[in-house]
Amino acid sequence: MELTTGEIQRVEHYLDVKDIKFIDIRFEVLDHIISDIESKITKENIDFETAFSHVTDKWNVHLKHSSSYMFGTMFSVPKIVLKKAKKRFSKWFFIPFLIFFATYFLVEKSSYFLSENILDEFNMLFQFLSVSSFIVFVTLFLLKHKLKTSTTYSFILNTQSLNLFMALIILFDYNYINRDGTLDSIQVSILLCYIYSTYTYFHFYKKHKEAIKKYKNL
Repeated sequence: MELTTGEIQRVEHYLDVKDIKFIDIRFEVLDHIISDIESKITKENIDFETAFSHVTDKWNVHLKHSSSYMFGTMFSVPKIVLKKAKKRFSKWFFIPFLIFFATYFLVEKSSYFLSENILDEFNMLFQFLSVSSFIVFVTLFLLKHKLKTSTTYSFILNTQSLNLFMALIILFDYNYINRDGTLDSIQVSILLCYIYSTYTYFHFYKKHKEAIKKYKNL
């Protein structure tokens, strides 16, 4: 038995209440719930309201808001969205830690052997990268916020927007050379992590746009 337009609207209202506004999740969940309700009505010979109640009771578990250490506890979304976001972001999560410690170790071991001229050149390069990365990140941030449609990727981007605070740390102390004439290993490590975060933001911004284009055409 197929649901009526009014009954489908009832399911859509349920998804609105549960904050399923992410289009790459919404169409899939809507289709599953409608199929489950139609199946229950046919197999158990019950009315729409009873079937709707049974099916939504099952889905409430998956649509309950939750958070994760991966994105920060201040970012809460339905479990089904969080699960998909974690799957897409997990391989990107640990790389900044590796970059930080590898860079810190390398700079600590090598900066004492660099001449003053080379240190000055590195300092200028890092200053250029600081400003360039900040401009790119802010541009992507503004472009993302012009797109009003939500996807799982936009949730990831919202959580990664906090990396702008990393840029403030970098730009606050614009000099990458310590008073003893060596490279500031912590500052350089933070910079490389920020460059990586800018690339990560760009990657998920592209995915966000692709998802909007894909699901808008359905």
